[in-house]
Amino acid sequence: MMFPKGGWELDETMKQAASREASEEAGVHGHVESNLGKWMYKSNKYNIFYEGIMFPLNVTEELSCWPEMEVRKRRWVSVAEAREGCQHDWMREALERLLARLRDQTSEA
Repeated sequence: MMFPKGGWELDETMKQAASREASEEAGVHGHVESNLGKWMYKSNKYNIFYEGIMFPLNVTEELSCWPEMEVRKRRWVSVAEAREGCQHDWMREALERLLARLRDQTSEA
């Protein structure tokens, strides 16, 4: 499992960068929600640490073609599968924060 991530350009906000990365890496569009927090993660490619800010995306559209579709597959999973697929503590923590936020929103409705 992977979470789309990457840097942002000087002419875009962090939310715009999150939206662009989701489109490029997962082939999805939607509404970027407020951030879940910041985490440090290690790049396997460059062997250095980065600070990542996680934004959930309320997906409204799945693209049939996207820039990285040959190297990244998109698959929707259950919460249990998502928990199992999280390879890093920061991924699990971001997922748990999202689930807590969704529970809070449901109880307020």
